[in-house]
Amino acid sequence: MKLLPLAAVLGALALGGCATFTSLFGGSAANAATLSDAEKALTVAHLAYQGAGIALEQAAQSGALTRANAVKAEALYDKAGAALDVADAADEAANASDILSAVADAETAISSLNTLIKT
Repeated sequence: MKLLPLAAVLGALALGGCATFTSLFGGSAANAATLSDAEKALTVAHLAYQGAGIALEQAAQSGALTRANAVKAEALYDKAGAALDVADAADEAANASDILSAVADAETAISSLNTLIKT
């Protein structure tokens, strides 16, 4: 007879969706969605960083960057990399707001780097 109440609870969890299940363990579906969104933003930022690195290398090889701009570009690239390191650490801690904050810092540096490369 104990199987029937257990089946009823499991059925209720299945019908209620993830929000019901995660709330039993102190989480929420909103937090999970926010973390998932933050992790997606982090993935996109890593791809943008890789693209910026390729563009930086090509600009350096072609001579498109002057010495002064090359120094600035390298500093911006390093800044973006450091921000992504912070975002990765926040991801390991499952801290969505810190991930998004660090990703924003990385995106700012990458954007500035791209602008510098284009000039």
